[in-house]
Amino acid sequence: MPKAIKKTVKKVTKKVMPIEELDLSMVPTPVPSVTKKPMNPKVLKLALLVVIIGLLTYKVGPWLVPAVAGSRPITRFEIWSRLEKTYGAQALDDMINEKILDKAIADSGVKIDQSKLDAQIKTLETQFESTGGLDEALAQRGLTRKDLIKQVKTQLAVEELLADKIAPSEDEVKKQFDAGLATVYKDKKFDDVKGNITEELKQSKLRDAFLAWFADIKKDAKVKSFGL
Repeated sequence: MPKAIKKTVKKVTKKVMPIEELDLSMVPTPVPSVTKKPMNPKVLKLALLVVIIGLLTYKVGPWLVPAVAGSRPITRFEIWSRLEKTYGAQALDDMINEKILDKAIADSGVKIDQSKLDAQIKTLETQFESTGGLDEALAQRGLTRKDLIKQVKTQLAVEELLADKIAPSEDEVKKQFDAGLATVYKDKKFDDVKGNITEELKQSKLRDAFLAWFADIKKDAKVKSFGL
């Protein structure tokens, strides 16, 4: 009979490392989950407003406050207020007249040839050539080329509208020459100054005719002024 084999079971005891010998730096620290709180819309709007004001102050600060006198700012609103009190009524009336005149010219259908406009501008350029040029003269008057072109077009349109009332006759020109023969036209021939006299009389007639014509137009214009 075979000999029984005795099975020996070895008991294994798991050794546990003391806690003081553990390397805690190797143990990952759990990260608590954080829920982001949405920004208050009012706070966001306020922040954007602050940024916008800052940008505006940086960009247009000198425009809003053109000068500082002894730490006291002078705002553009103060300038406007002063100018309005001093020149406001006249400026408003001038602007009303300009709008009425523009409408009257537009309604008349008068068109100015570009060649006439260019010729007039060329004449002015020649006239101011010896005094720094036309652009310099305009800058001194606070005007631009665009302003000048509009004024010239308006003048040419008015001249065309009133052409039948402003042309001086031969007798009127001769009478003007005779009146200044002893002073302005002394030692000058009539044919030599006829052109200049004709232009002078034309401009004089134009002023008178324009004032009468515009007075009638303004009387019929519908203007509502609410004051300043």
